[in-house]
Amino acid sequence: MGKLLFDEPSLTVSPSLAVIVGLEEAIVLQQVKYWLTINKEKKANYFNGRYWVYNSYREWQKQFPFWSERTVRRIIGRLESHGLLISDNHNEAGFDKTKWYTIDYEELARCEAAHKAMEETDAG
Repeated sequence: MGKLLFDEPSLTVSPSLAVIVGLEEAIVLQQVKYWLTINKEKKANYFNGRYWVYNSYREWQKQFPFWSERTVRRIIGRLESHGLLISDNHNEAGFDKTKWYTIDYEELARCEAAHKAMEETDAG
């Protein structure tokens, strides 16, 4: 049998998160969370009360080889526009425009609460 089922590093995603924010967005958010957890464990990349992860769009695309760089850019843009992903520049070199990202957990909680309220309204 082939080696396509979890014999390599895999991406996991919560179905509940995918319902709330969309499948592509949930995959990216989960990967950002993965890197934020690593940075927290290492006590690295902590600015303004948050842990951050940085990557170029090309570097993100390498983590999602099933998407084009343009698709990754679009997904990240949607997450930023919905306030779920915060971006900033914490680079030491002024010419370095690599974006840094963190998750706005408060906004994610608001989205979850709104989704639950909508479900309750639909059920009642």
